[in-house]
Amino acid sequence: MDCKHASALLRIRQACSLGLPSRSVMPIVMRELRALIPAACAQFTWASEAGRLTNFWSDTFMPRRMAWIVLHRARYEADAGTSFRDLVLFGQPTGNLRRWWREGFEHSATYRAVFEPFGFKWMLDGVVRDRQRPYGCVALIRRRDAPDFSAADEDLLARVLPYLVHALRSDSARPSRFVRTGRSAMLVCSGDGEPIEWSDEAHRLAVYALLDEINTDARIGGGDFERVREGLREIALALASRLDDPRADAPLPLIERRNGWGEFSFRGYRLHGEGAGRIGLLIEQSVPVEARLLERVNAIDLSPRQKEIALLSARGLSNAEIADQLGLSPHTLKDHFKAIYGRLAINSQRELAALLLADAQANPPPRWDAAQLSEA
Repeated sequence: MDCKHASALLRIRQACSLGLPSRSVMPIVMRELRALIPAACAQFTWASEAGRLTNFWSDTFMPRRMAWIVLHRARYEADAGTSFRDLVLFGQPTGNLRRWWREGFEHSATYRAVFEPFGFKWMLDGVVRDRQRPYGCVALIRRRDAPDFSAADEDLLARVLPYLVHALRSDSARPSRFVRTGRSAMLVCSGDGEPIEWSDEAHRLAVYALLDEINTDARIGGGDFERVREGLREIALALASRLDDPRADAPLPLIERRNGWGEFSFRGYRLHGEGAGRIGLLIEQSVPVEARLLERVNAIDLSPRQKEIALLSARGLSNAEIADQLGLSPHTLKDHFKAIYGRLAINSQRELAALLLADAQANPPPRWDAAQLSEA
């Protein structure tokens, strides 16, 4: 295994060991999985103990594609030649869906509806389960002009599955706190709160902010999740009622939503010019502090062992706990800290934690003026 693959597997293992809810872990893992096994799309589908689909996450969220799958579930399973339940309960650990293309799947209604319009073709799946129960299924998708997944890709995915089992077993955990990341997106609503303009990223954030579960029982309307439109309308009108505060220093109106996907803030703005009468909604997602620490640790120039130590230290573990968890002697741990301090030009664990969270803590809430929004 080369160094790149080893580093990606380490980052996946670290993410799965954070003790976070699986919905907080999955975006991190899927991002690293795409670094390990290049793909155009990565997604994860959760399963109940009985094998029923209970939730869904994708890093390339396409509402109309998802709507077709939900509304035509029986057609999808017939074209695939297997049900989701049979896949997660009885399927092989990897590669169950790769046979589709040998059996004429490209001539099916499902292919024409949810693969062909987006240029998708090749799929590689991995079933996440242990002896007690299934937990779900990973799917990686490549475009038709890319090569099919190889046996080496399948082997790498198989290495990831035990880490995901570990993460999903501790799904009842809760983040200690959330921190801002600066990741945000804008959408525009009419004066009566109806969403009328949104980017793909704004749509994705809105879906995950307002739907705690995305499953086959979700109500769909016009290709969009109807509950999302209703929720956005309610938020836009609530913020609009606070936008006319006559005080010059009045804070931007804010509504927050928290669910299993994370913490989301909605800020409202009046639009002027051609957009007069409309309401701008800025959606910003915050992430668990543990996830932010992992992201920052992996961005700095430290060895894999030093990164593990820095992450555990910044999370508040004592030196004795770090040494015990990593199987190190106190003297060896002290040497590692000395090397970390020298490389980062700091002098203490307090400074290490401050460095790793500095940008998240100092990042102010975004502000937009009417001119910016009118151009968006």
